[in-house]
Amino acid sequence: MWAGLAAGAAGYPETGRAEDAAVQLPTVAVTAEGESATGPVDGYVARRSVTATKTATALEDTPQSISVITRQQMEDRGVQNLSEAFAYSAGVIGDNVAEARYDKPVIRGFPARQYLDGLYINYYASGYLMPRIETYGLERVEILRGPSSVLYGANSPGGLVNLVSKRPTADTRGEVNVQYGSDDRKQTSFDFSGAADPNQKVLYRLTGLFRDSGTQTNHADDDRIFIAPALTLRPSADTTFTLLTHYQRDRQGTAINFLPREGTIVPTVNGRRISTSFFTGEPDFNTFDREEYAVGYAFEHRFNDTFTLRQNLRYTHSDLDYTGVYASGWSSPAQRYLRRGSVDAGGQLDTLGVDTQLQGDFTTGTLRHTALVGLDYQNGHFDDKQGFGTVGSGLGLIDPFDPVYGSSINPIASYTYAEQKQRQLGVYLQDQLKLSDAVTFVAGGRKDWARAHTTSTRVLTATQASTVTRTAIEQDDFTYRVGLLYHAAHGVTPYVSYATSFQPQAGTDAAGNAFRPTTGKQTEVGVKYQPEGSNSFITAAVYDLRQQDVLTSDPDHPTYQVQTGEVRSRGVELEATMDFENGFKAQAAYTYMDMEVTRSNGPDLNKVPTNRPRHTGSLWLDYTLRGGPLRGLGMGVGTRYIGSTWGDTANTFKVPSVWLADAALRYAVNRNWHVSLTATNLFDKEYVGQCGSATTCYYGYRRSVLATATYRW
Repeated sequence: MWAGLAAGAAGYPETGRAEDAAVQLPTVAVTAEGESATGPVDGYVARRSVTATKTATALEDTPQSISVITRQQMEDRGVQNLSEAFAYSAGVIGDNVAEARYDKPVIRGFPARQYLDGLYINYYASGYLMPRIETYGLERVEILRGPSSVLYGANSPGGLVNLVSKRPTADTRGEVNVQYGSDDRKQTSFDFSGAADPNQKVLYRLTGLFRDSGTQTNHADDDRIFIAPALTLRPSADTTFTLLTHYQRDRQGTAINFLPREGTIVPTVNGRRISTSFFTGEPDFNTFDREEYAVGYAFEHRFNDTFTLRQNLRYTHSDLDYTGVYASGWSSPAQRYLRRGSVDAGGQLDTLGVDTQLQGDFTTGTLRHTALVGLDYQNGHFDDKQGFGTVGSGLGLIDPFDPVYGSSINPIASYTYAEQKQRQLGVYLQDQLKLSDAVTFVAGGRKDWARAHTTSTRVLTATQASTVTRTAIEQDDFTYRVGLLYHAAHGVTPYVSYATSFQPQAGTDAAGNAFRPTTGKQTEVGVKYQPEGSNSFITAAVYDLRQQDVLTSDPDHPTYQVQTGEVRSRGVELEATMDFENGFKAQAAYTYMDMEVTRSNGPDLNKVPTNRPRHTGSLWLDYTLRGGPLRGLGMGVGTRYIGSTWGDTANTFKVPSVWLADAALRYAVNRNWHVSLTATNLFDKEYVGQCGSATTCYYGYRRSVLATATYRW
């Protein structure tokens, strides 16, 4: 059931003469801890997680669909970002475009929030200051599908992603990686961990990465420095304090381009297509400099066999400086030149998140409880600057088939400066109730108070005249979740659950009434299968999810909106992860998603939102030789299918479906040295990843090959 079960050893004395006295050997006890819900996983199949319940719960005891992407999975596939990590999981869409700046996952059709070690990675939603977490610093990536406000507060109805940092280990370990790959990617990383004292009361870990790289887009870099020191103090067997910090600096350009449908999905009127390496901007006006540091901790104290107190806290500071030139469609029906505009933006944010939990494990009669009461608080302060201008003669024309750079960037006529202060306070209760050995009932509720105040100032550059707009959000909501699981024979666990969510909204209707939060509700029925005697985990889920109180146009007051909109997502998700003792590992996933705007006063009524494929599927097969002269040789091959999507909200054209292939080859030279070669989009398929409109289409990643040499001890 648990990885690392205790093992025993027996010793036998050497037999001598009959009259010799028997020799009594000392007893040797060998113990091992089960898999930690936040720690390393041996192989592909995780057993426990804290994401769905905030307690260390077995995945089969969770009445909601959840996936854990382990460190081993990421290493075998050569994962370099979160979008690549999501590629072989069900129900989640990564950002299928050649974008080095952000990861923007979509779960069950809705944009998903990201969390780091259980705390929200906050950002200013109207700006460009969004993080991209370095995957080398992660132990595991966890995908929770469906509404999760009951434990996390304001959230997307589709689900969330929780990223779990690498933490100090008691055993001494280390590795150094040197990598070289496509787009002149040069990368070095290291990871050292161990105990600082003989009693293992002080543990340390230091993880770092340095990258100097181009991208498939000309004139756009992807450089990074990442350092993550961590320290664990264990003054007693009942108390643990882990300090978690990181520093990250990105020096990039604009790798993503807004390109028209004609020239990407279909040829232009002249039969031509724009190159996947074409850069729409200006090399001398092209910066995306992002810097972030964070410091926090994870504290746990066990009072007795019943009560355990936990607290997670993190403070984060981020800065951004962004300048660039973007395209905005063809300048004429001849489809030869693209119009362009400029952007000058930046900002900084300071956020604090703290989550305090008290867990009680007790019985009442024949009922066994794992009860949780929690209080979490989030505070964010954002300062944002945005200005948009013209290039060259005003249209900023550029020939994408024969680009000539050097156009002047005209002074920006006006800037908008925004300051936003956010606060969220939530109180939650949950009980994981064992009604019997076979039946578990989970119920929880949460009350949230969300506040946001924004001051937006538009300043004319020439006269410094300004216009100030102030908005405020003061919204409360109650969310809940109930679920029932039944542990049947042979590792089969069917379940059913119902959960709700909310997200605050700014603004007022024509009568001056403040908007309510959007709400989400979902019914999910599924089955989890853990075959007896095997290291496998297979899940199937069917869900019906609706987001209500969505803003839509007011038919009686055209300049206002009303809250009568609704978006529905329903579907089927199948996922299997297998890790066999003979060295064979496999991942398979399939998603069917039927998404539709079911209520709206606009042209999107009965339409499908953009970048929402109805069918996606993937299969990864991996095998490592365990014996013979080629022992240590491993290989993996995978295929991914992304179905067609609508390219605009009116559903007037489609982005074609695509099949992609990935591969990996690795060899353990000896105990210390390992080499590998990984490739994504192995056959170098040129494709459009998604479109938001007829003038905003984005290419997907071309073939990327990465060679790695690793020294471990």
